[in-house]
Amino acid sequence: MKRYFFFLLLISMVSCKETEQKDFSFFIAGHTYGDPLKKGGNNGLYKPFTNKIPLINSQNNMEFGVLLGDVVWKPNKWQQAKADISKFNMPIYVARGNHDGPLDKFEADFGKSYKSFVLNDNLFVILDPNIDKWNISNEQLVFLKNRLRIEGKNVKNIFIFCHQVIWWSKDKSPIPRPNSLQNKAETPNYWSVIEPILRELEKPVYLFAGDVGAFSKERKKKNHIIEYSYQNTDNITYISSGMGGGVRDNFVIVDVSKEGIVSFRLIHLNGNDINSLGKLEDYTISID
Repeated sequence: MKRYFFFLLLISMVSCKETEQKDFSFFIAGHTYGDPLKKGGNNGLYKPFTNKIPLINSQNNMEFGVLLGDVVWKPNKWQQAKADISKFNMPIYVARGNHDGPLDKFEADFGKSYKSFVLNDNLFVILDPNIDKWNISNEQLVFLKNRLRIEGKNVKNIFIFCHQVIWWSKDKSPIPRPNSLQNKAETPNYWSVIEPILRELEKPVYLFAGDVGAFSKERKKKNHIIEYSYQNTDNITYISSGMGGGVRDNFVIVDVSKEGIVSFRLIHLNGNDINSLGKLEDYTISID
C-alpha cells in the first residue's frame, strides 16, 4: 500500500509541472545501459531508469521517446534491452551509440540509423555520427540538408538527436566532456559545416546528445557537472543528458505547446524526489 501511495505521489509531482497548454510531450534518455563498471549487467536497461517507466507511461500526450545511444553495453545485450523497451506504451526511437553494435546489425533491427519525421508541425531528425568519426557527411549530410530544406521551412521547431556530443570542442565548447571520445576525428565538422546550416534556419533548433552521465563527479573527481547540460547560442539550444554515475542520473521530458513553445522537465533517477535536480536551464553553460 505504501509503495502504491508513493507511486501516486510521484505522478502528481510530475503532472503538476506539466505545461498546462502543452500539445504533446516526448522524452530523451542517454547512456541507458547505465554503470560502465558493471558493464551493463545482465538486466537490460539501467534499473533506476526502468523503474521510472510507469511514470513515463502515465504522462498525458507522451508521443514517443528517444534513447540517445549506448542503450546496451554490448550488442549481445539487446534481447533483454528490447524486453525493457517493450514496456513503454509509446514508440521508442534509438540514436545509435558506439556500444550499440555495427551498422548493418543495428539497421536490421531498427531500420535506417538516420531518419526523420514530422509531428504537429515540428521536425524531428535522428543522426548517426558513428558512421564517419563524429562527422555528418556524405549521404547523411545530403539527407540532413534535404530534410531541413523541405520539411524544416514549414515547422515551428527542429529537434535533432544523436549519441555523441558532436558540438564538444576543447576550445569552443569544452563542457560537458563526453563519456568517451572513441572514433572521434581530430576536428569533426559540426562547427565548420553543421552549425552554420542550423544557424541560418532562423528558427528554434534543439540538439540533444546522450553520451554523458556514465561517471559522477564524485567518482571521476571532475570540477563540473557531466550528467546533464543546457547551452544556448543564437537559435540553437544544446542539451545533454545521461545516466550511470549513480548520483545525478537523469532523463528529460520535453513539452511542446500548441504555439510551439518548448519547455523541459529534468527528472532525477536517484532518491525519492524526481525534481531534486532543479530546472535543466539552471545548468546553462556558455559557448565561446
